[in-house]
Amino acid sequence: MARAANRKAFRSEHSKASMLLLDARVGKYHAKRGSQGKEAAMTTAKSSDTPVLRTPDTLEIKVAEHPFLFRGSRNKEVNSLIVEAVNRMGGVGDDAEEKYRRALEALKSHAGEVIDIVAAEYESLPEERYLDRWSLVQLLSELRDPKAVKVLNGIIASKIPPEKFKESHDFSSVTEEVIIRTTAVDGLAKLSANGVEEARRALLRHSGSRVFSIRRASVQGLMETGTDEDKKELRTKLKAKGEERLLKIRRVDVRQVPQATGGRFVVPPDLKAEVPPHNLGREER
Repeated sequence: MARAANRKAFRSEHSKASMLLLDARVGKYHAKRGSQGKEAAMTTAKSSDTPVLRTPDTLEIKVAEHPFLFRGSRNKEVNSLIVEAVNRMGGVGDDAEEKYRRALEALKSHAGEVIDIVAAEYESLPEERYLDRWSLVQLLSELRDPKAVKVLNGIIASKIPPEKFKESHDFSSVTEEVIIRTTAVDGLAKLSANGVEEARRALLRHSGSRVFSIRRASVQGLMETGTDEDKKELRTKLKAKGEERLLKIRRVDVRQVPQATGGRFVVPPDLKAEVPPHNLGREER
């Protein structure tokens, strides 16, 4: 349940493959949602003779059943199972997790073929399709098949492109790329926990990544799943680089973290009543 909660919090409302992208070059918003293949376009409510200094914002909606091409796969059954699993990944409702688990189980009997298809789809997706790319990596992680080590390792080792949204205050393409790669690290950790030696060696290798988040995730994964020998080798490696601090970082279930309480104002845990509003200089008359 903890893994499910973290996955849903991380990428909520993924079941319809929804994504809102800002195309900064032309000032357009593109909303994409998996459905029935319809298209619609909306423009701002301005009359044709209203003077503007730039191209008006437009909302362009493109709808598709799913974002994948499956050019390299003729197995329609497996293709459909992949789409089903991705759509169930961010489902909501009391039985959402059970439906997702059933979709995963259906894929596991075709695991070898699924990994090849998913790897090909990942490579064919445009770089800016971060959510779709992440969903495929998450699927590889959840399958827990040793064959996925090579694919996950390649994703982690791939170069992160330069930031595309330098002027944005709330979106970063580099952050999205890092999230994709740390999800792949989590996949290696799952395989390491299942005793896959190749996955453990990959985690040790990526503990030396130039990207801090990848190093941190790799260290955590190996410390949680590696053998005593692996951990000893990791400690030696970190000590030589002066990065023993990474050993102190621990993964914590969000439900175990003390939560702030209160209504409009945060209340310390030892207080029962809500903190009164701030005095803004207005005195009672």
